[in-house]
Amino acid sequence: MKCDAKASEQKSLIAALFITGGIMTLEMIGGLISNSLALLSDAWHMLSDLTALLLCFMAGKIALKPPTKDKTYGYYRVEVLSALTNGVMLAFISIFISYEAFNRFIHKVEIKSLEMLIIAVIGLIANLLSISFLSKHSLNLNIKAAFLHVLGDTISSIGVIIGALIIFFTGWYFIDPIIGLMISAIIIYGTGKMLYIILNILLEGVPKHIDINELKESIKKIDGIIDVHDIHVWSITSYIHCLSAHLTVKPWAIKDLNAMLNKVKQVLESKYGITHSTLQFEEEGYKEIGEIHNF
Repeated sequence: MKCDAKASEQKSLIAALFITGGIMTLEMIGGLISNSLALLSDAWHMLSDLTALLLCFMAGKIALKPPTKDKTYGYYRVEVLSALTNGVMLAFISIFISYEAFNRFIHKVEIKSLEMLIIAVIGLIANLLSISFLSKHSLNLNIKAAFLHVLGDTISSIGVIIGALIIFFTGWYFIDPIIGLMISAIIIYGTGKMLYIILNILLEGVPKHIDINELKESIKKIDGIIDVHDIHVWSITSYIHCLSAHLTVKPWAIKDLNAMLNKVKQVLESKYGITHSTLQFEEEGYKEIGEIHNF
C-alpha cells in the first residue's frame, strides 16, 4: 500500500513537472513577444518552481534507495547541493529582473497587453491544474513543499493578469515593471528562506523547529533518566533529522534499557521528527573519558 501511494505521488509530480515546464517555456516566449517584463519575471519564477518540483521528484526516488558502504546516509545531500545551486541562480535572476525593471522606468517600452493577458490566463489555468494534482497528496511533507511552490506561482500569474488588464484598459505601461519588481521580491524572499535552511543543513545546525533545551527536558521527563549531555542534533536533508546524545540513568534503569530506549526514540520521532538517533546510556556516577560537548 505504501509503495502504491509513493508511485501515485511520483506520477502527480511528473504531471506537475510537465505542466510547469510547458507553461514556463510559453511565458518566456510570450514575454519576449509582448515585451512584458512581468511575464518574463513570472517565467523565471516558474523556473524556480520547476527546479523545486524536480528536487521533490528526485527526493522521492532517492528515498527508495538503500545506503551504501561508502555513503552510509545515502545520497540525500545531492538534493541540498542542487537546491543551493538553484538558490544562487535565482538570486542573480532577481537582481537582473530588478535592474531591467528600473531601466524600464527610465526608458518606456510598449507592452502588447492582449498577448500578455492571454498567456497569463493560460499560465493560471495550468497552475490550477498542477494544484489539483498535488493537493491529493498535500499531507506528505515532500509533496506539500511542491504544492506551496506552485501555489506561489498561481499568485504571480494572478498578478500578471491584473497588470495586463490595467495596461490594456489604461495604457499605463509602468505597471509592467512594478509587477516585475513585485515578483522579483517574491523570488528573493523565497530564495532567502531556502538558502537559510540549506546553509543551516550544510553547517549541521539544529533544525529550526527544534528547541534543543526543550528536547533535553522532554527526555529527562522519562522515568529513570537523570541527565542528557553531549547532545548533537542535525539534518541530512530538510526532512531527515538526526540526534546523538549521552543519557545518564539511575542504576535500577540499567536492567531495562530496551524499554527505556524505545520510550526515548518514541518521544524523538513523535514530538521532534527525529528518525535517526544514536544514544549512549551511562549509569549514575560514571566518569566520562574523552571530549564532551556541553552548552
